[in-house]
Amino acid sequence: MDTVDFKQLEEKFFLTLYEPYNTVLTMPAFDLIQVENMMRLIDTYSPLIKAGERSTTAAFFCSWFAGVCGAMQNMLFRGDGVILDLSLWNLSVQLYAGAQYPLFSFKINEVRFIEIPNMDRDAWCKKVLYSFYKEHVRPLIEVLSQLAQISVIPLWGQIINTLYAQMEEELAEASDEESKKSILYHYKILTHGVDAGAFGLRKNPFDIKLKFIENPSNPDQKMLVKTACCLAYRLDTGFGYCYSCPRLKEKDRASLRAKCNY
Repeated sequence: MDTVDFKQLEEKFFLTLYEPYNTVLTMPAFDLIQVENMMRLIDTYSPLIKAGERSTTAAFFCSWFAGVCGAMQNMLFRGDGVILDLSLWNLSVQLYAGAQYPLFSFKINEVRFIEIPNMDRDAWCKKVLYSFYKEHVRPLIEVLSQLAQISVIPLWGQIINTLYAQMEEELAEASDEESKKSILYHYKILTHGVDAGAFGLRKNPFDIKLKFIENPSNPDQKMLVKTACCLAYRLDTGFGYCYSCPRLKEKDRASLRAKCNY
């Protein structure tokens, strides 16, 4: 039954079976639904990325945790017949020092496989995704929102940014039409098959209209505009706005594009 690609899970989605040697902080993921524990993580991470506000750090952490959500989506459409248990109580959050900047990984405490049934697959996938987002993603976002005094909407946006970018990448890498259909089919289950109640919102946040812009490196290709700003412009690093930031005005985006092509 061990058909999950653990190497891919580590390289693309930050899921691991190991502990890094240069750990700054490790904590059971389930503990992070308590404000004091999340505060400890955020206040440890903030100075490492030169963030002046917890809201910025909260957005950055969500973009890392989006890897766990991406792994769930990836395992559903791969056709391996199993997914891993990615519940909060089976993960540990690991903050560690990278060569240039701090990194997160999510350690799988115990390798537990869950079989995907052949019968009523649609209903099963909807149920699994509903439970995953309601019980394991939403609680983290809500405690981050409370702690950092930021709306849940931009926090959900970090996960949406990552998953839609992942979808585009996976479609580009798909070797056949059947694989592409499976990718789109399972994203449609997420965007249209999971009730908004799982997210604590009036509408499923993944059910959005995508906006594309010119790729600055390749004018013949399009790239997605982010759903929400990642708040990198607030870091004390002089980074500024991303080219695909939804806050960016078109004239400023054109200026960035010109610099890229110079």
